[in-house]
Amino acid sequence: MKKIFLSLVVIAAVFTVSCDRDFNTLGSDIVGDGHYEFDRYEVQNLSAYTVKTGAVQSNNLVINSLGVYSDPAFGETISSFVTQLELPISNPDFGIDVTFDSVNDSVYLYVPYFSRQTATGLGIEANTYELDSIYGDLNGSFDLKIYENGYYLSDFDSQDPTVRQRYYSNQKGLISSSIQGGLLNNSSNTAENTQFKFSKEEIIIYETDGEGNYVDAEGNVVLDNTQRVIKERLAPGMWINLDKATFQTKIIQASSSNLINNNVFKEYFKGLFFDVASNGGSSPLAQLDFSKGYVAIQYHSKNEIGGESRKNIIKLNLKGNTVNFFENSFSQDYQSVLDLPFGVNQDFLHVKGGNGSVALIDLFGPVNPETNVPFELEELRSNNWLINEALLIFSIKNNGQKNPKRIFVYDADNNAVLLDYIYDGTTATDSKNNKYIHDGFLKVNSNGEALQFVVRIKNHIDKIVNNDDVLSNKNVRLGVSVTENINISALANVFEVDPLNGLEKLPAASVMNPLGTVLYGNTSAIADDKKMKLEIYYTKPN
Repeated sequence: MKKIFLSLVVIAAVFTVSCDRDFNTLGSDIVGDGHYEFDRYEVQNLSAYTVKTGAVQSNNLVINSLGVYSDPAFGETISSFVTQLELPISNPDFGIDVTFDSVNDSVYLYVPYFSRQTATGLGIEANTYELDSIYGDLNGSFDLKIYENGYYLSDFDSQDPTVRQRYYSNQKGLISSSIQGGLLNNSSNTAENTQFKFSKEEIIIYETDGEGNYVDAEGNVVLDNTQRVIKERLAPGMWINLDKATFQTKIIQASSSNLINNNVFKEYFKGLFFDVASNGGSSPLAQLDFSKGYVAIQYHSKNEIGGESRKNIIKLNLKGNTVNFFENSFSQDYQSVLDLPFGVNQDFLHVKGGNGSVALIDLFGPVNPETNVPFELEELRSNNWLINEALLIFSIKNNGQKNPKRIFVYDADNNAVLLDYIYDGTTATDSKNNKYIHDGFLKVNSNGEALQFVVRIKNHIDKIVNNDDVLSNKNVRLGVSVTENINISALANVFEVDPLNGLEKLPAASVMNPLGTVLYGNTSAIADDKKMKLEIYYTKPN
């Protein structure tokens, strides 16, 4: 047992930290200036191991990924996606004498990226943006094919209509075998298909006349670009021209009985399939909120017989049921970890999102057969300590991976959040940084090198050690996953439960995040300063 000194001033600072703090800085949240004396106990018996998830439930995620990402530690992931579409209104009226102008009318897809504006352009100059949540080589590309989906994505299970339908990350074949028609993103611009790239450029739409010429504020055709009038500015996003004939036939000329409401429409037009393949070069992968995207169909029609033909637009929202598909080519090192026997204490823990892996942690070691309680836990309970803090500390082994910004620790026996998660009501400017006392943020040094993850689990440990209720003080197995958003505590099912590890569910926010991290375990082969630790800070009774 080792004694250290903590300042209550420092501890108070942790609990009143600004919502704009730097969550990635490795600070001194624990070691104070010695005004008050506390004791530290380091748990002696910890074991942890990596557990493969296999295919995972990936329908109706809040955030989806699209693209190809190669990670030095974990291998390559290809993410494809399918989504239903929704009409903006039921049974839309397209007018009369509907036509598609070959010059002025078009059909295009727009899905915004996560970005922030960094500078404002002067006049008609473009604003400058920085992209977020894109991994890999931004200058790289991949092969993107967009098709009409022919497989109906059901709301409810066909065998039990009271249960929501689940779709999994390995079911791409259901969609790829049911494609309707030809390629929709068939532009001659390869940046929209075979060499698709994520661009950080703002999208600017200018006013034009009826002939496709740019005009000034008075409607006069101009050749000087500075005289153009901006009609709309869009933040950086996917902007892809789609086949006009398909949408003219399928939407504008559709029978009104197929457009009467969105339930009927989704059975008629079953959505879009974004099929991704590697083109052999360096590639990026982006996380996207497809629900903010749309397909815009431009057309001309008249409001009345003999009236003037006017340009109109209808936007089909990318909403409804969705599924993300993952195809992995794991690295040899990562695959060898996944193949290790279940439950063996490991030197390194590989925690990866998508259909990757989680880590499981067993606390306090061997169990007293007479009480069914670990010997070490029995000793802790006999001390009657006032527990002030408990920190689960993971050191990071940098194998070239892009580490996630945050990890998540949960009750893996009951598939539930910990008390520390429930009790932490702190909020931040960026909601992904909420519950910052509970922590789990990536800690880096001044050079940006990834060092640690620290998770506060004081309330969980206090419940185990000091609660006399045998129904609520059970020593549960802990799970560790990556997380895309700490506010999402929903669970996702695994496709096939391995009877050896019994893993049935994992945090859905882990499925959304494609990144992984390599953590040091707690074996004798690991240097003491790198070992996974559970540190308990306490006050002795009088």
